[in-house]
Amino acid sequence: MVNVRFIDTGPEALGLVQPLWEKLNKHHLNQKSDFQEYYANFTFPERKEVLLKKSNNKDMLISLAEDKDLGILVAYCITTISRENEGEIDSIYVEEKYRSLGVGRELMKRSLMWMDEKGTKIRKVMVAIGNQEAVSFYEGYGFHPRALRLEQPINHDKKVIND
Repeated sequence: MVNVRFIDTGPEALGLVQPLWEKLNKHHLNQKSDFQEYYANFTFPERKEVLLKKSNNKDMLISLAEDKDLGILVAYCITTISRENEGEIDSIYVEEKYRSLGVGRELMKRSLMWMDEKGTKIRKVMVAIGNQEAVSFYEGYGFHPRALRLEQPINHDKKVIND
């Protein structure tokens, strides 16, 4: 592994992940999807508010990966536990040049161990359509598709169905 230091923290560090989260959002925007407008208009302050509300402002683990030689953050993982004691890997991103070096694997290990310590009854992760690499990554940690949620994009065609 490269010279990376891992730091586990809480919701107070959310602002640190913003530049990397914006790269993740851009990645989703570039995927073939009917929801590109959603990602184009989604902001970090909105995402931060959702995460804080969901975790009740406290049950959140933010694991950061810092390149010790360069002194920059190169990856993060945000994991929350809801009031219903459901753990979710909400967001994970690893800079491209740090992929396949064990950074993402270490972030997942930390998230799963944290959920173990908290005694979560369910663990889940949502993957955007078109992000097949992420599906394969999560399947390697025992996550499997359970349902497919369908949504209409904001700019959908309003078709009338005649019987």
